[in-house]
Amino acid sequence: MILPGTSWFWITAAMIAGAAVFLVPGQVKADWDYTYDDFSTKWAEGDSYLHSVFWPQGAFPPQEPYLYFLGTGSERELGFGGHHGEPAYLGYSFPTGPPQSSRAVSGSLQIDVRFLYDTGVTSSPSGYLLYSISADGVNWSGSDELQSGSQIIPIESVGGTCHIVFFGTEVLIDNLQVHLSAPPATIYVPDDFSNIQAAIDSSVDGDVVQVASGTYSSYGNRNIDFRGKAITVQSQNGPEQTIIDCTDHRGFYFRSGEGSDSVLRGFTIVGGRVRGSEIPPDGDSWSLNPAHPVGGGIFCEFSSPSIVNCVIRDCSAELGGGIASVGGSPKIIDCVIEQCTAGGLGSADSGGHGAGIGLIRGSEATIIDCAIRDNIAYVNSRGAGVYCRQSTALLVNCDISYNSARGSVSGGGLYCGGFGAGVVLENCLVSNNIAGAGGGIFAESFDHVRLTNCTVAGNRLSGSEASSSGGGIHSVGGDIVIRNSIVWDNDGTAFLLADSASGSPVLFSNIQGHYPGQGNIDADPLFASPATGDYHLQSAYGRYDARLDRWVKDDNYIYSPCIDAGDPQDPVGSEAFPNNSRINMGAYGGTTEASKSIGPLIFHVDRAGGNDFNTGLSRSNAFATIQRAVNETYTGDTVMVWPGVYQEQVSFGTRAITVQSADEAAVVRAPSGYAFSFSAAEDSRSVLRNFVIIDCGIGAVFCEGASPTLANLTMAGNQFGVVGIGGADPSITNCIFWNNEAGDLSQCRAYFSRLQQLGPLDAERGNISTDPLFADPDDRDYHLQSRYGRYSPGKETWVTDPLTSPCIDAGDPGVYPGRERTPHGGRVNMGAYGGTPSASMSGSQSWDDVNFAVRSNMMN
Repeated sequence: MILPGTSWFWITAAMIAGAAVFLVPGQVKADWDYTYDDFSTKWAEGDSYLHSVFWPQGAFPPQEPYLYFLGTGSERELGFGGHHGEPAYLGYSFPTGPPQSSRAVSGSLQIDVRFLYDTGVTSSPSGYLLYSISADGVNWSGSDELQSGSQIIPIESVGGTCHIVFFGTEVLIDNLQVHLSAPPATIYVPDDFSNIQAAIDSSVDGDVVQVASGTYSSYGNRNIDFRGKAITVQSQNGPEQTIIDCTDHRGFYFRSGEGSDSVLRGFTIVGGRVRGSEIPPDGDSWSLNPAHPVGGGIFCEFSSPSIVNCVIRDCSAELGGGIASVGGSPKIIDCVIEQCTAGGLGSADSGGHGAGIGLIRGSEATIIDCAIRDNIAYVNSRGAGVYCRQSTALLVNCDISYNSARGSVSGGGLYCGGFGAGVVLENCLVSNNIAGAGGGIFAESFDHVRLTNCTVAGNRLSGSEASSSGGGIHSVGGDIVIRNSIVWDNDGTAFLLADSASGSPVLFSNIQGHYPGQGNIDADPLFASPATGDYHLQSAYGRYDARLDRWVKDDNYIYSPCIDAGDPQDPVGSEAFPNNSRINMGAYGGTTEASKSIGPLIFHVDRAGGNDFNTGLSRSNAFATIQRAVNETYTGDTVMVWPGVYQEQVSFGTRAITVQSADEAAVVRAPSGYAFSFSAAEDSRSVLRNFVIIDCGIGAVFCEGASPTLANLTMAGNQFGVVGIGGADPSITNCIFWNNEAGDLSQCRAYFSRLQQLGPLDAERGNISTDPLFADPDDRDYHLQSRYGRYSPGKETWVTDPLTSPCIDAGDPGVYPGRERTPHGGRVNMGAYGGTPSASMSGSQSWDDVNFAVRSNMMN
C-alpha cells in the first residue's frame, strides 16, 4: 500500500472511488490483447480512466501537471510534464471498457520509455517514470521506477480487472502492449444440470455456473449454498430475465467462509421469507444456523461474497429483509434492494431491523452503486433502509430513498449505532424516507459516521415527537462529520446534533437553517426536480438529466449555489468539463454527473483550418480569429492560438483570461492600429503571452487604465511598442522590443526585457539593449541564435549558430523556464519563444540536480 502522505496517491484514490464500477466482475473471456504503437488522442484520453490534463505540446505549460503528444503518425509519443515537483499521471484498467472477466486474469504489460532530455552525458536521466499496480482498484502496490528502454511489467487480478497508474515528468512513453488471459470453465443450467445447487455441487474453485433465462423455484433453486467455493454463479441475460422465486424460503445462504471471489451476479431474487423473531442478543454467542430469522433474500453468515447486479425484491426477515450479514464482509455492487420488510413474521409486536440491508456483529460491508428503496420496517425498529449495529459499512454512489416505517422507527434511511459501529457515505442520496427520528439518518453513541458529497433531502418525520427530532440527520453522542453535502427540505430540524464527539462536524456544506462551520452556506440548492426524485443541481451551463440520459441546460442565470462550493482542497474527481477546478456539494459532486461550472475552458484558434462558426473547444473545431475566441470567454478561460499570421486588432474587453500561442509563436500584425488593446480596467489576471507582434501602424499593445500581464512577447517593426495612458500599469516581463520606429514604451515600465535604448533605471530592472541576434528577422524568424541549439522552423530541425543571443537565460530569474529544452540555464529566455520547447538552448544543465532530487523524493 502506498503511504497516505503521498498527495498524488490520494488524488488517484478519490478518482478511483468515483469509478468503482471497475470492481464489478463480468463475464468470462479467455484472452485480451491491446497494442498502442502510437498514442492517438482517442487511445490516451478514451481508454484511460484517469489522467492529468492534456495540453498542447508547444504551449507554455499550465499551472498543474499535464500530458502532451510529441510527434505525429507512427512516431507519436505521449509525454509527461510535471509542475513544481508534482508528476503527471495516467491510469488504465485492463480489460478496457465495461468489465469483462469474473475470474482471475494474468499477463504482462510492455512499454517503451524514453527520457525527454537524456543526452547520455550524465548517469541520471532528466526525468522519471513511476508506476503502481492494483488487482482491485483499491489496494495498490508501492511505486516502482522504470528505466529507459523497453520494460515488461507483470499484472494479474483475481477479480478480472488489472489497474495500473503511471506517474512521471520529462519522460515519453510509446508502444504500450498488454496481454491478459483467463482460462474459461463454465457449467450451464439447465443444460448440464437441472438446478443451480446441483451445478454448484459439481463445480470447483474458479468455475463459472451460468444460468439461462427463466424463473427458478423449488428444490435446488432456493436456500442455495456456495459451500465455500470460489466460483461465480451468474445469469446469462441479466436480472430482468433470470428470477429466483424463493416461495417463502431464503434465496442464498453463505455460511462457509466464502470470500470476495465467490460471486453471485445477475439475478432477481423474490419472495424470500425467514420466519421468527428471536435473534441472539449482542453479548451472547452465535451459532451457525440457517433457522436464524436473518436475511430473507441473502444471508452472509461470517462469509464475504461479492453480490453483483442483483435485484432483491419482496423479501422479509427479522433482520435484513433483503440482505443480511453476521460477522461477514460482503461486497454488494450495482444492486437494487426494494419492497423488502423487517419484522412482522414473528410475534405480533415483532420489530425488525434493516428492511433493506442488516449488518450486525462486526460485519464490514462494501456497498457500491446500489439503490435501497421502498423498504418497510415494523414497529419499534431501526433502519428501514440500512441497519448497521456494531459493524461498519462503506456506501458509495448509493440511493437510499422512499424507505418507511410503521410505528416508531429510528433512521428511515439508515441507522448506525453500537460500540465500534461506523458508516462512511460518499456520493449518496438519502431522500424521502420516513421515521420517528432521523428521517434520513439516525446515529447514536459510540458510532463513527462520515458523509462526504451526500444529499439528504425530503425526509419526513412521523409520530408525536417529530418537532423535536432531526428530520434529515439525528445524531446523539456519536462522532459525525459532514463535508461537501446538502441537507435540505427535511421535516423538523435539518441536522440535530447532541453530545458531538467532533469539534467541527460540518464543513463546506449547505444546511437548511444554517450550521456553523468553515465554508457552510444556507441557500436553496436549486434541485432539478425533487418532486420526481431528481436531486441534480440546476445549471445554465449544463446538468445531467437521468430521465433523458443526456445533458440539458437550465434557463439563463439559473445556477445552484452548491456548484463549485465544496472543499477547495478536495480533488474535483470525474466532474465534467468545465468544472472550475473545485468540487460541487451534494451527491453528484466529483462524479461524471456533476452539474457544470462557468469554467475555465480552453478555446482554440487556427487560421489555417478554423472557422468562427465552430465551437472553438478543440483544434479540429477551432475558431479562425483571436477576437472570436476572446468574445466567447469567461474569467479563467484560456485562448490557445496555433501557428500562423493573424491580421486583426484584438480587444480583451474586461476579461480576466490568458491568450497565448499554442505551439510555435503565432504572428499578429495590425497595419492600421494596435494588435492588442486593454481599455476596460483589466488587471494582472488578463495575460498575453508568447506572441510575435509586427507591422502595427500605431503600436503593438495599448493599455488605458489597465494593468495586464504581458510576458514573452517579441514586438518588432511596429510604430510603437507598448503605450500606456490613464494610469495604466502593465506588468511587462521577458519581452524583446526591436526596431519600433517611434519607441518601445510610453508611460509604462518593462523588466528583464530587451529595449532599443535604456533609461536611467532600466538596467536595475534587469533590462538590456544589446542586439538580440535574431535568426532571420527579414524572413520573420525571430528565434534567438545559439551555439548550443536553435530551432529552425523552415528546416523543421535544430541547428547551431556561431553566436549566442544575449536574450537567452536573461528573463526574470523568478520565472520557471517552463518547457524549454535542456541544456538551459534554469532561467527563462526573453522573447516570444521563452518557456516553450522552441526556446533556444544555452550551455548550462543546472536543472539536472533539481530533477534528480524530485525523483528521489517521489521514490521515498
